[in-house]
Amino acid sequence: MSDMLTHWAICDDSLRLMKADARVERAFTEACDRQPQVVRLGACTRGGGKWMHPLLAESMKRWDDPEAHPEIDKKLAWAVGGITHQACDTVAKPYLSMHAGSEWNLTHDVLMGSPKARGREHEVDAVEVMTCSAYCDVHVFRKVYLSGDETPFTRLFLADLGTAGKAFEAFIGTMFQRSLLAAHTFKPPQPHDDEAFLGWFDHLMEYVQPLYLDTSIWVKAFNHPDPKLMERYAIETKFYLDNDPVIEVARALHQGKSVSQSSIESATVDGLNQSMYGQGLELSMRYLHNATDLWHGRAEKLVAPLAYQPVWFEKPAVQA
Repeated sequence: MSDMLTHWAICDDSLRLMKADARVERAFTEACDRQPQVVRLGACTRGGGKWMHPLLAESMKRWDDPEAHPEIDKKLAWAVGGITHQACDTVAKPYLSMHAGSEWNLTHDVLMGSPKARGREHEVDAVEVMTCSAYCDVHVFRKVYLSGDETPFTRLFLADLGTAGKAFEAFIGTMFQRSLLAAHTFKPPQPHDDEAFLGWFDHLMEYVQPLYLDTSIWVKAFNHPDPKLMERYAIETKFYLDNDPVIEVARALHQGKSVSQSSIESATVDGLNQSMYGQGLELSMRYLHNATDLWHGRAEKLVAPLAYQPVWFEKPAVQA
């Protein structure tokens, strides 16, 4: 699945809120300021439930050691990004499941070509799922990234660049996969015979995630939005509400305005915000407060549950 822009937007707005919220541990913002690319990677990396806590624990233990930096900054920034990702997923997965008509985890397995999804492909409308995701993503691209005028994007990011643009996109896709593989240590067994080498190669290929998204859907959704699809996916009524208190505060901070601590606290009250994006931000701040409690010994573990079902969620019907 994508929702990359939504995940990054939740992360960037969380960073804005963190800096203005005295309840969040300062080390979190310091690490993210020093390692902006690392926190972005953490915000779009899966499996955070397995690695957020150990990264936080290591950071807590070594933060005051000057010799631990900058490596410990990277670990903490990655964990903070993972926290915002967890919060976003908690509401984004149910939202996509409901509005695209396919259960999220099954959809992901089908699009990934996972063996456990075989025989259930008919239950997923891949184009519908991607279109719903695209309409969410391009809306935050307008609202949070100002249609490309806000870093790290430009106005060319979702521009329709035609055939040349598709060729360049394919090249970038190859380079992206190369970067993913470079992040792992894959050394063929030494010494090895042909059978062992082929086994190693098959294992290597398991880590190559297929580029299954049709990016032209995102480009079309941004440049030629369909009012009927905007309504079907409830983009301006349930996905992102300008008057959600936490969104109002985030946009004010984004514009360089001064926001009081009391305003932040009242805007992030549990259950106050109504849109998916607002709830994602609200949860992100709650999880960061929980991480602060862990940091200061007021909690024994990070409380950032993914097993959470929003009150508005309606489970999609299984197709025949």
